[in-house]
Amino acid sequence: MGPFLPLYFVLLWISNAESQTLSMIPSSNAVNLGDRATISCHIGAKDEHYVYFLKQIPGNVPQLIIYHQHSFTSPRYGPGIPTDRYTATINSAATEYQFIIKKAETADTAHYYCVKWFNSISAFHSDKESDKNTAYHKHDIISE
Repeated sequence: MGPFLPLYFVLLWISNAESQTLSMIPSSNAVNLGDRATISCHIGAKDEHYVYFLKQIPGNVPQLIIYHQHSFTSPRYGPGIPTDRYTATINSAATEYQFIIKKAETADTAHYYCVKWFNSISAFHSDKESDKNTAYHKHDIISE
């Protein structure tokens, strides 16, 4: 078996986020380098809000990788993000969003966040006082 990326997920929930909850599945997994890695984010109920997936390399600010919404025909990408490396899908009920790394690389080692904004908040916040309109979950991909 070749090198692999163990996947670790840490669940974070902001309690004041308009009674919205998010969950990420699985809680842990391992993927070989070059294999597909999938992060599922359950948003609870179909609505008009966008779901974002952010990548954060420790010591750096989070980077927008991709975002999606049930009315889009395809996901939208953050600035400079290669469309051949990542994609996102939505189930038919629009309650589960999947972030997909098409071929895992060592450079994919990072924290990944599934984020849903509930109003026109335009920035990612990390402190609880600022997150009253945001729910997010953190997902770690760590290479060995």
